[in-house]
Amino acid sequence: MSVAEPHVIPAGESAPARSRADTRRRLLAAATELFAREGLHGVTSARIARAAGVATGTFYLHFRDKRELFREIVLATVAELRARLQRAIEGAGNDARSQLLARTRALVDFAEQNRNLVLVLFGRGHEAGALGEDVLDALIPGIEEALRARVAAGETSPGLHPGVAAQAIAAMTSRVLAWWVADPSRAGREAVIETLCRMHPAHP
Repeated sequence: MSVAEPHVIPAGESAPARSRADTRRRLLAAATELFAREGLHGVTSARIARAAGVATGTFYLHFRDKRELFREIVLATVAELRARLQRAIEGAGNDARSQLLARTRALVDFAEQNRNLVLVLFGRGHEAGALGEDVLDALIPGIEEALRARVAAGETSPGLHPGVAAQAIAAMTSRVLAWWVADPSRAGREAVIETLCRMHPAHP
């Protein structure tokens, strides 16, 4: 399920409830696309409603304003990204290379499948602000934990500080992914994965 479509409509739901959930889903999808193209300040609530095929008044039955909708999109992104990374790690082998590769592949897959969201959060001129930081914060603990384990095992460069390195890796990765999804012809998918892995200080 895409981040822009976070609501599953239960089979036994009443017709009004199903309609409301479908409208909310369409508003989220339309807003994600518009925000990615034009930024938060370039889009109005009325335009989002029109793109979703609903009246402006209907928009306000679901969201207080466009910022509240924007925040919901970002929080859904954080939740899905955390879940994907956790599943990737659990499914990988125990060696450092397998863990790093699984984590990086999950990030690239997520970026490829949610291109608009990545551009909203990390693209050039993005307006996510502190909400974009929330997404980076979802990445950093896992990166830092892996680095601490490598440091304890003597498998990294002497003097490497896990906290500093984790911050740098998260920032680098978000920038690379935004650069790539803006124009995927710049590099092949596997090249992005391999290069990000090789640049990671935990790379064997």
